[in-house]
Amino acid sequence: MKREILGLDISDDYIAAVVVQGSGQDRRITACGHAELADRRMLGDVLSVLLDKLAWKGGRCACGISLDGVSLRNLTVPFLERKKIDQVLPLELEDQLLTPVGDQIIEYIATGTVESSTGILVAAVEKARLGQDLENLRLHGIIPRSVTLRNVALAEHLLKNGKLPSSFLLLDAGVHSVNMVLTRNGRVAFIRRLPYPERMFIQAPFSFRNGLATIVDYGEAKQSIVSLGEDIERTIAFSRANGAVDSFPDLVVMSGSMAQERQFRELLQEAIGHEVIASDLRDGAGVQLDGAVAEQWEPALLDHALALALRGIQKKQAMNFRKDEFAPERLLFATRRQMAAAASLAVVLIAATLAWLGFDYHDLRTSYDAAGERMNQLYRETFPEATRIVDPLAQMQANVRDVQAPAIATPVFSGEKRTLNLLADISGRIPEAIEIHVSRLVIDQDTVQLRGTTDTFNNVNIIQGNLRKSPLFSDVNIVSAAADKDSGKIRFELKLQIGGIS
Repeated sequence: MKREILGLDISDDYIAAVVVQGSGQDRRITACGHAELADRRMLGDVLSVLLDKLAWKGGRCACGISLDGVSLRNLTVPFLERKKIDQVLPLELEDQLLTPVGDQIIEYIATGTVESSTGILVAAVEKARLGQDLENLRLHGIIPRSVTLRNVALAEHLLKNGKLPSSFLLLDAGVHSVNMVLTRNGRVAFIRRLPYPERMFIQAPFSFRNGLATIVDYGEAKQSIVSLGEDIERTIAFSRANGAVDSFPDLVVMSGSMAQERQFRELLQEAIGHEVIASDLRDGAGVQLDGAVAEQWEPALLDHALALALRGIQKKQAMNFRKDEFAPERLLFATRRQMAAAASLAVVLIAATLAWLGFDYHDLRTSYDAAGERMNQLYRETFPEATRIVDPLAQMQANVRDVQAPAIATPVFSGEKRTLNLLADISGRIPEAIEIHVSRLVIDQDTVQLRGTTDTFNNVNIIQGNLRKSPLFSDVNIVSAAADKDSGKIRFELKLQIGGIS
């Protein structure tokens, strides 16, 4: 049976997607595409366009995120068992992360072991950001079973192919930064994000438009790449001092949008003094291309998405941020064995249910007839004037409604305490210059609860002061007032005690 999986790559410059169809050991790419992501806030809109291009109807998905906003650490812990590492890791990171450990999802991969110690590469993502990304994906019908670092997925599959040496440097070059991944002895050992020099923000030498990366200012680009080469050498020297790598790798593999630009690779090769080759995961992984997809295939932009799709096929996956409160719901009947067991159990339950129904039918029928006779008798006693009984319950409910009808029409408020007067008084006492959004308004016999947002805390005080002058309210209190982290607006709640002139 052929199954499809979507590899979704969310980088700093673009979103890429690859659909892989698998059956046994056969892997085939049936659809692919990419779209420019100029602003992270446009993720939902760009994703919608990309999914329409792929004609994706839903299914399994593996997602990769960039290093933007991810905290990375190389640590050594005196344990070999993963369970013990999981227990001690939050304590190790408590003083190292700017954001509290409880506000982050923490994952790691082992980089190597020495005697009874384990070297680990730790990645931490803020829960708020991860939750927002997952919500954006869910709104477009995407519920990934795994979320990992896009560069880790690509590096692991390049190692798995066996066509590259066990130790190499992977450079994911984008328009605004370069992510470097060092591998050692067949494992990912070190990851860092290297931004380009600050002067780039004044005069950007690189451009990415319509799926094509170019150098727009050769002189500025050369200076930036020379500076980047120095940062790479310093970072490798630092990692060598910490034992993450032994030396500068002999081979440098380049991916990302700027890998499309031949001059970029040549300048980088000159700057670091080592050979730089372009990544081509599909060729090494033996994945076939459908005819229509072959013309669209661009390894520089699609290798990460392909790696994520291939990774999603695996049963066990390291560094998956979909854990704890972000863990995906478990799927029932995920395997044939589970389906067979469920079918057998269903047959037994159905047989037992039918037997129980057969034995119990007579008792239920007797009880039903007796209950019906008691209902008829109760209706005759309550309404002796009734001459014909068809449905005693419905007839009794209709009679009760007739009795209660006058009470329902009785007004709750009178005089100046009527709802419209209260609303008019509140509206008239809020100055027009104050911008206010009311999200909740509840009026009962004694109080009015007003909840909403405004621009400043002073606006809340002004609203409270004006409402206190109203003859309709005996007291006006601020229940809460706090600044919203995302919008900066002031969320407030007022409680107005009705007790003035009536």
